[in-house]
Amino acid sequence: MSDWINYYEDNKQTALMRINNMALSTGYSRELNCWVNKYLDPFSVARTIAEVRKESPDPFFRIRMEAEKDLEFTLLRANKRDRSDLDIIFFESNLLLMFNLMLKHIRTA
Repeated sequence: MSDWINYYEDNKQTALMRINNMALSTGYSRELNCWVNKYLDPFSVARTIAEVRKESPDPFFRIRMEAEKDLEFTLLRANKRDRSDLDIIFFESNLLLMFNLMLKHIRTA
């Protein structure tokens, strides 16, 4: 397995551990876990890009928009306590950053 894949797999596992160790509501935690498993998994993202490539002239743009939209939808499961924690807001930003870096790496690979 190449080094960059190991790196992104490690990012995914770290994000999942962090979610499980944060004091989040059950629904919000479950939605974040689903998002991470879908968008921080390099194999899943590469497979999705290959599928979308048949339908879209820019599959990278399309999956980026879907990831952002899906992360916003996870907020619907967050309760008031979840949303008042600045750490989770920062964490969500980092999730999106990790996704965009991985997407860039997949694009150039």
